Amino acid sequence: MRTIDVHCHLATPPSRVLAEPHRRREYEPYDYFMGADSVTHNEVMFPSISDQLVEPSARIEHMDRMGVDIQGLATFVSEYFYWAPARDTARSARMQNERIAKAVAEFPDRFTPLGATVPLQDVDLAIAEMDHAVTELGFKGLQIGGTVDGHNLDEPRFRPFWAAVEAMGIPVILHPNGYPESHRFGDYFLTNCIGNPLETMVAATRMIFSGLFEEHPGIKLVLAHGGGYLPFYCSRADHTWEVRPETRVGIPDRPPSDYMRMLYYDTMVFQPIYLRHLVEIVGPDRVMLGTDYPFDMGETDPVGLVDSTEGLSEADRNGIKGANAARLFGL
Repeated sequence: MRTIDVHCHLATPPSRVLAEPHRRREYEPYDYFMGADSVTHNEVMFPSISDQLVEPSARIEHMDRMGVDIQGLATFVSEYFYWAPARDTARSARMQNERIAKAVAEFPDRFTPLGATVPLQDVDLAIAEMDHAVTELGFKGLQIGGTVDGHNLDEPRFRPFWAAVEAMGIPVILHPNGYPESHRFGDYFLTNCIGNPLETMVAATRMIFSGLFEEHPGIKLVLAHGGGYLPFYCSRADHTWEVRPETRVGIPDRPPSDYMRMLYYDTMVFQPIYLRHLVEIVGPDRVMLGTDYPFDMGETDPVGLVDSTEGLSEADRNGIKGANAARLFGL
Protein backbone atom coordinates (compact mmCIF):
# COMPACT_ATOMS: atom_id res chain seq x y z
CA MET A 1 0.00 0.00 0.00
CA ARG A 2 1.48 3.32 -1.08
CA THR A 3 0.64 6.62 0.61
CA ILE A 4 -0.91 9.18 -1.74
CA ASP A 5 -1.14 12.90 -1.00
CA VAL A 6 -4.09 14.43 -2.87
CA HIS A 7 -3.44 18.05 -1.84
CA CYS A 8 -0.23 19.42 -3.38
CA HIS A 9 0.58 22.44 -5.50
CA LEU A 10 3.09 23.03 -8.29
CA ALA A 11 3.49 26.59 -9.56
CA THR A 12 4.25 27.60 -13.14
CA PRO A 13 5.65 31.18 -12.97
CA PRO A 14 5.84 31.68 -16.78
CA SER A 15 2.06 31.23 -16.97
CA ARG A 16 1.60 34.54 -15.16
CA VAL A 17 2.92 36.59 -18.06
CA LEU A 18 -0.35 36.38 -19.98
CA ALA A 19 -2.49 37.43 -17.02
CA GLU A 20 -0.38 40.15 -15.43
CA PRO A 21 -1.41 42.98 -17.81
CA HIS A 22 -5.02 42.47 -16.69
CA ARG A 23 -4.42 42.11 -12.95
CA ARG A 24 -5.96 44.42 -10.35
CA ARG A 25 -5.40 43.85 -6.64
CA GLU A 26 -9.08 43.46 -5.88
CA TYR A 27 -9.32 40.54 -8.32
CA GLU A 28 -7.49 38.31 -5.81
CA PRO A 29 -9.33 38.47 -2.47
CA TYR A 30 -6.74 36.33 -0.71
CA ASP A 31 -4.05 38.95 -1.36
CA TYR A 32 -6.29 42.02 -1.47
CA PHE A 33 -7.62 41.66 2.06
CA MET A 34 -4.41 40.38 3.60
CA GLY A 35 -2.93 42.57 6.34
CA ALA A 36 0.47 44.23 6.08
CA ASP A 37 2.04 41.99 8.71
CA SER A 38 1.02 38.87 6.79
CA VAL A 39 2.31 40.35 3.55
CA THR A 40 5.63 41.03 5.27
CA HIS A 41 5.85 37.48 6.60
CA ASN A 42 5.07 36.07 3.14
CA GLU A 43 8.08 37.96 1.81
CA VAL A 44 10.12 35.64 4.02
CA MET A 45 8.02 32.51 3.72
CA PHE A 46 7.73 32.30 -0.07
CA PRO A 47 11.49 32.44 -0.76
CA SER A 48 11.93 29.63 1.78
CA ILE A 49 9.67 27.30 -0.24
CA SER A 50 10.30 28.61 -3.75
CA ASP A 51 12.35 25.60 -4.88
CA GLN A 52 9.74 23.13 -3.68
CA LEU A 53 6.92 25.16 -5.18
CA VAL A 54 8.34 25.14 -8.70
CA GLU A 55 10.83 22.24 -8.89
CA PRO A 56 9.55 18.66 -8.63
CA SER A 57 12.98 17.28 -7.75
CA ALA A 58 13.18 19.53 -4.68
CA ARG A 59 10.13 17.78 -3.18
CA ILE A 60 11.27 14.20 -2.98
CA GLU A 61 13.39 14.48 0.17
CA HIS A 62 10.49 16.19 1.94
CA MET A 63 8.07 13.52 0.72
CA ASP A 64 10.31 10.79 2.10
CA ARG A 65 10.46 12.49 5.50
CA MET A 66 6.66 12.82 5.58
CA GLY A 67 6.10 9.22 4.52
CA VAL A 68 4.43 10.24 1.25
CA ASP A 69 5.08 7.88 -1.65
CA ILE A 70 3.10 9.74 -4.32
CA GLN A 71 2.08 13.38 -4.60
CA GLY A 72 -1.02 14.14 -6.61
CA LEU A 73 0.04 17.37 -8.30
CA ALA A 74 -2.36 20.24 -8.89
CA THR A 75 -1.85 23.81 -9.96
CA PHE A 76 -1.07 26.76 -7.67
CA VAL A 77 -4.33 28.51 -6.78
CA SER A 78 -2.85 31.98 -7.33
CA GLU A 79 -2.64 30.99 -11.00
CA TYR A 80 -6.34 30.35 -11.66
CA PHE A 81 -6.63 33.78 -13.38
CA TYR A 82 -10.41 33.64 -13.69
CA TRP A 83 -10.47 37.44 -13.99
CA ALA A 84 -8.28 37.62 -17.12
CA PRO A 85 -9.59 37.40 -20.70
CA ALA A 86 -10.71 33.82 -21.16
CA ARG A 87 -8.44 32.99 -24.07
CA ASP A 88 -5.40 34.26 -22.18
CA THR A 89 -6.41 32.15 -19.18
CA ALA A 90 -6.87 29.15 -21.47
CA ARG A 91 -3.32 29.56 -22.77
CA SER A 92 -2.05 29.98 -19.22
CA ALA A 93 -3.93 26.86 -18.10
CA ARG A 94 -2.40 24.88 -20.94
CA MET A 95 1.09 25.96 -19.80
CA GLN A 96 0.37 24.94 -16.21
CA ASN A 97 -1.13 21.60 -17.13
CA GLU A 98 1.72 20.76 -19.48
CA ARG A 99 4.21 21.65 -16.72
CA ILE A 100 2.57 19.19 -14.34
CA ALA A 101 2.45 16.51 -17.03
CA LYS A 102 6.17 17.02 -17.60
CA ALA A 103 6.90 16.70 -13.87
CA VAL A 104 4.99 13.42 -13.78
CA ALA A 105 6.89 12.14 -16.82
CA GLU A 106 10.19 12.97 -15.11
CA PHE A 107 9.27 11.20 -11.86
CA PRO A 108 6.46 8.75 -12.70
CA ASP A 109 6.93 6.76 -9.49
CA ARG A 110 6.54 9.81 -7.23
CA PHE A 111 3.98 12.08 -8.90
CA THR A 112 0.59 11.75 -10.54
CA PRO A 113 -1.46 14.51 -12.26
CA LEU A 114 -4.59 15.03 -10.17
CA GLY A 115 -5.62 18.67 -10.60
CA ALA A 116 -5.61 20.34 -14.02
CA THR A 117 -6.74 23.96 -14.13
CA VAL A 118 -9.31 25.23 -16.64
CA PRO A 119 -10.55 28.72 -17.69
CA LEU A 120 -13.90 28.53 -15.91
CA GLN A 121 -14.92 32.07 -16.85
CA ASP A 122 -15.69 30.55 -20.26
CA VAL A 123 -17.41 27.19 -19.89
CA ASP A 124 -16.79 26.07 -23.46
CA LEU A 125 -13.07 26.77 -23.16
CA ALA A 126 -13.02 25.10 -19.76
CA ILE A 127 -14.54 21.92 -21.17
CA ALA A 128 -12.11 21.96 -24.08
CA GLU A 129 -9.13 22.25 -21.73
CA MET A 130 -10.51 19.50 -19.52
CA ASP A 131 -10.78 17.22 -22.55
CA HIS A 132 -7.19 18.00 -23.54
CA ALA A 133 -5.81 17.57 -20.02
CA VAL A 134 -7.49 14.21 -19.53
CA THR A 135 -7.16 12.64 -22.97
CA GLU A 136 -3.82 14.08 -24.07
CA LEU A 137 -1.93 14.81 -20.84
CA GLY A 138 -3.22 11.98 -18.68
CA PHE A 139 -4.78 14.03 -15.89
CA LYS A 140 -6.95 12.16 -13.40
CA GLY A 141 -8.95 15.20 -12.28
CA LEU A 142 -9.37 18.97 -12.15
CA GLN A 143 -8.79 21.64 -9.52
CA ILE A 144 -11.01 24.72 -9.37
CA GLY A 145 -11.63 27.67 -7.07
CA GLY A 146 -14.68 28.30 -4.90
CA THR A 147 -15.91 31.25 -6.99
CA VAL A 148 -15.19 32.33 -10.55
CA ASP A 149 -14.75 36.07 -11.02
CA GLY A 150 -17.55 36.75 -8.53
CA HIS A 151 -19.84 33.95 -9.70
CA ASN A 152 -20.92 30.99 -7.56
CA LEU A 153 -20.33 27.45 -8.79
CA ASP A 154 -24.02 26.56 -8.40
CA GLU A 155 -25.15 29.19 -10.93
CA PRO A 156 -26.91 27.96 -14.10
CA ARG A 157 -24.03 29.21 -16.26
CA PHE A 158 -21.85 26.38 -14.89
CA ARG A 159 -24.36 23.54 -15.33
CA PRO A 160 -22.90 22.53 -18.74
CA PHE A 161 -19.46 22.32 -17.12
CA TRP A 162 -20.72 20.06 -14.34
CA ALA A 163 -22.56 17.90 -16.87
CA ALA A 164 -19.33 17.51 -18.85
CA VAL A 165 -17.36 16.67 -15.70
CA GLU A 166 -19.92 14.03 -14.75
CA ALA A 167 -19.78 12.54 -18.25
CA MET A 168 -15.98 12.48 -18.16
CA GLY A 169 -16.11 10.67 -14.82
CA ILE A 170 -13.20 12.52 -13.22
CA PRO A 171 -13.00 14.04 -9.73
CA VAL A 172 -12.86 17.80 -9.20
CA ILE A 173 -10.83 19.21 -6.31
CA LEU A 174 -12.34 22.40 -4.91
CA HIS A 175 -9.51 24.51 -3.50
CA PRO A 176 -10.30 28.15 -2.61
CA ASN A 177 -8.13 31.19 -3.11
CA GLY A 178 -9.53 33.34 -0.31
CA TYR A 179 -13.05 34.46 0.51
CA PRO A 180 -14.45 37.29 -1.65
CA GLU A 181 -16.16 39.05 1.30
CA SER A 182 -13.07 39.18 3.55
CA HIS A 183 -13.44 42.80 4.67
CA ARG A 184 -12.91 41.83 8.33
CA PHE A 185 -10.06 39.39 7.66
CA GLY A 186 -7.08 41.74 7.35
CA ASP A 187 -5.58 40.90 10.74
CA TYR A 188 -4.12 37.67 12.11
CA PHE A 189 -3.80 35.98 8.68
CA LEU A 190 -7.57 35.47 8.74
CA THR A 191 -7.66 35.58 4.93
CA ASN A 192 -6.25 32.07 5.13
CA CYS A 193 -7.09 30.89 8.65
CA ILE A 194 -10.82 31.58 8.25
CA GLY A 195 -11.17 32.70 4.64
CA ASN A 196 -10.15 29.53 2.81
CA PRO A 197 -12.23 27.03 4.84
CA LEU A 198 -15.15 29.47 4.81
CA GLU A 199 -15.03 29.76 1.02
CA THR A 200 -15.11 25.98 0.74
CA MET A 201 -18.08 25.71 3.08
CA VAL A 202 -20.07 28.43 1.29
CA ALA A 203 -19.36 27.03 -2.16
CA ALA A 204 -20.23 23.44 -1.25
CA THR A 205 -23.32 24.41 0.76
CA ARG A 206 -24.68 26.43 -2.15
CA MET A 207 -24.06 23.53 -4.51
CA ILE A 208 -25.92 21.16 -2.21
CA PHE A 209 -28.96 23.40 -1.65
CA SER A 210 -29.13 24.29 -5.34
CA GLY A 211 -29.84 20.67 -6.25
CA LEU A 212 -26.66 20.29 -8.31
CA PHE A 213 -25.97 16.82 -6.91
CA GLU A 214 -29.56 15.79 -7.54
CA GLU A 215 -29.21 16.79 -11.18
CA HIS A 216 -25.71 15.32 -11.53
CA PRO A 217 -25.25 12.62 -8.88
CA GLY A 218 -22.14 11.32 -10.62
CA ILE A 219 -20.08 14.42 -9.73
CA LYS A 220 -17.05 13.47 -7.64
CA LEU A 221 -16.22 16.61 -5.65
CA VAL A 222 -13.16 16.66 -3.39
CA LEU A 223 -13.09 19.38 -0.71
CA ALA A 224 -9.70 20.62 0.47
CA HIS A 225 -8.91 21.44 4.10
CA GLY A 226 -11.21 18.71 5.39
CA GLY A 227 -14.17 20.38 3.72
CA GLY A 228 -13.63 23.62 5.61
CA TYR A 229 -16.40 24.08 8.17
CA LEU A 230 -18.93 22.07 6.14
CA PRO A 231 -18.83 18.71 7.98
CA PHE A 232 -18.34 20.19 11.43
CA TYR A 233 -21.76 21.81 11.83
CA CYS A 234 -23.85 19.94 9.29
CA SER A 235 -26.64 19.51 11.84
CA ARG A 236 -27.48 23.21 11.45
CA ALA A 237 -27.87 22.79 7.69
CA ASP A 238 -30.17 19.83 8.31
CA HIS A 239 -32.25 21.79 10.80
CA THR A 240 -32.53 24.69 8.36
CA TRP A 241 -33.73 22.27 5.70
CA GLU A 242 -36.37 20.90 8.07
CA VAL A 243 -37.88 24.25 9.09
CA ARG A 244 -37.33 26.56 6.08
CA PRO A 245 -39.24 25.69 2.89
CA GLU A 246 -37.00 27.84 0.68
CA THR A 247 -34.11 25.45 1.38
CA ARG A 248 -36.04 22.45 0.04
CA VAL A 249 -36.71 23.79 -3.46
CA GLY A 250 -33.62 22.12 -4.95
CA ILE A 251 -33.46 19.16 -2.56
CA PRO A 252 -37.04 18.35 -1.50
CA ASP A 253 -36.48 14.76 -0.37
CA ARG A 254 -33.10 14.49 1.35
CA PRO A 255 -31.34 16.65 3.97
CA PRO A 256 -28.04 18.40 3.19
CA SER A 257 -25.99 15.95 5.25
CA ASP A 258 -26.92 13.17 2.82
CA TYR A 259 -25.17 15.08 0.05
CA MET A 260 -22.17 15.85 2.26
CA ARG A 261 -21.63 12.10 2.47
CA MET A 262 -21.51 11.96 -1.34
CA LEU A 263 -18.46 14.24 -1.38
CA TYR A 264 -14.79 13.56 -0.62
CA TYR A 265 -12.44 15.25 1.85
CA ASP A 266 -8.75 15.46 2.65
CA THR A 267 -7.18 15.06 6.10
CA MET A 268 -6.07 18.70 6.43
CA VAL A 269 -7.63 19.20 9.88
CA PHE A 270 -4.38 19.03 11.93
CA GLN A 271 -5.60 17.16 15.03
CA PRO A 272 -6.77 13.55 15.50
CA ILE A 273 -10.00 14.55 17.27
CA TYR A 274 -11.14 16.49 14.19
CA LEU A 275 -10.10 13.79 11.77
CA ARG A 276 -12.06 11.27 13.82
CA HIS A 277 -15.11 13.55 13.73
CA LEU A 278 -14.79 13.99 9.96
CA VAL A 279 -14.65 10.23 9.48
CA GLU A 280 -17.65 9.73 11.76
CA ILE A 281 -19.70 12.23 9.74
CA VAL A 282 -18.83 11.25 6.16
CA GLY A 283 -17.36 7.75 6.45
CA PRO A 284 -13.75 6.51 6.19
CA ASP A 285 -14.06 5.75 2.48
CA ARG A 286 -14.63 9.47 1.76
CA VAL A 287 -11.39 10.75 3.35
CA MET A 288 -7.94 10.93 1.74
CA LEU A 289 -4.48 12.03 2.84
CA GLY A 290 -3.68 15.70 2.15
CA THR A 291 -0.88 18.09 3.13
CA ASP A 292 -1.25 21.39 1.20
CA TYR A 293 2.41 21.00 0.28
CA PRO A 294 4.66 23.04 0.26
CA PHE A 295 3.03 25.82 2.30
CA ASP A 296 3.53 26.72 5.95
CA MET A 297 -0.19 26.16 6.54
CA GLY A 298 0.24 22.54 5.49
CA GLU A 299 0.43 19.28 7.42
CA THR A 300 4.00 18.02 7.95
CA ASP A 301 3.16 14.61 9.46
CA PRO A 302 0.12 13.36 7.55
CA VAL A 303 0.77 9.67 8.20
CA GLY A 304 1.25 10.31 11.92
CA LEU A 305 -2.07 12.18 12.01
CA VAL A 306 -3.90 9.18 10.59
CA ASP A 307 -2.07 6.69 12.80
CA SER A 308 -2.82 8.68 15.96
CA THR A 309 -6.55 8.98 15.25
CA GLU A 310 -8.52 6.66 17.51
CA GLY A 311 -11.40 4.52 16.37
CA LEU A 312 -10.04 3.67 12.91
CA SER A 313 -9.59 0.10 11.74
CA GLU A 314 -6.49 -0.96 9.85
CA ALA A 315 -8.57 -0.98 6.67
CA ASP A 316 -9.75 2.55 7.43
CA ARG A 317 -6.17 3.77 7.89
CA ASN A 318 -4.97 2.11 4.71
CA GLY A 319 -7.88 3.59 2.81
CA ILE A 320 -7.23 7.11 4.06
CA LYS A 321 -3.49 6.85 3.43
CA GLY A 322 -3.81 5.78 -0.17
CA ALA A 323 -6.38 3.19 -1.20
CA ASN A 324 -9.30 5.66 -1.30
CA ALA A 325 -7.37 8.05 -3.56
CA ALA A 326 -6.23 5.22 -5.81
CA ARG A 327 -9.83 4.09 -6.23
CA LEU A 328 -11.34 7.56 -6.71
CA PHE A 329 -8.75 8.87 -9.17
CA GLY A 330 -8.22 5.54 -10.93
CA LEU A 331 -4.51 5.32 -10.12
